[in-house]
Amino acid sequence: MEALALFKSAAAMLVAVFLYYGMDVRRKAGTRHFVAPGWQLLMKLCAFSLIGAFVWFAMSAPQVGTIDWLGLVLMSTGTAFVATAKRALGIAHTFSGQYLDEPRLVTRGVFSITRNPLYFGVFQCEFGASLCVAHQAPMVLPQGHAWWLLVLAGALAYAVAFNWKMAMREARYLADAFGDGYRLYQERVPFLVPFIRLKKEIES
Repeated sequence: MEALALFKSAAAMLVAVFLYYGMDVRRKAGTRHFVAPGWQLLMKLCAFSLIGAFVWFAMSAPQVGTIDWLGLVLMSTGTAFVATAKRALGIAHTFSGQYLDEPRLVTRGVFSITRNPLYFGVFQCEFGASLCVAHQAPMVLPQGHAWWLLVLAGALAYAVAFNWKMAMREARYLADAFGDGYRLYQERVPFLVPFIRLKKEIES
């Protein structure tokens, strides 16, 4: 029981930190839209639904195993990336799907090891939470878990695809805004996973 209580406490704390740093959905002054507001609203609904589902399954867990702790570790590292990146960006931060009229090129701190630490952290959190939910669902909802997992998988697929597309659009926008300065940064720092560079980055 002590392990279960610790797991639930840690999960609640991680969600609180992630919500504070990662779900700042306010539209700030001087921002424009990469995509129509409707698609952004759908993204927000998917994101909050996924967070709510994780909280519900985590708090309802009758027991925890290795896979749950692994998921929590991934969520911890992901949340650390999100929080560190948000603090480094400061007023230059915008929610996914938006951009600033007058952007800043931040290359210090966590941005010196990955050009997209926010997205990298979010993807880690999504993967870690998915491990926990997939493991807990059959125990928490023995009769209906397959349907719920299918719905959540659809929301997750949209969220991942949306964020990936926005990361690519942001890269093109920054390249246009900062020219050679961004291209030099692009050559030195990986697009997503720290210290791992693809021979040829995906273009879209």
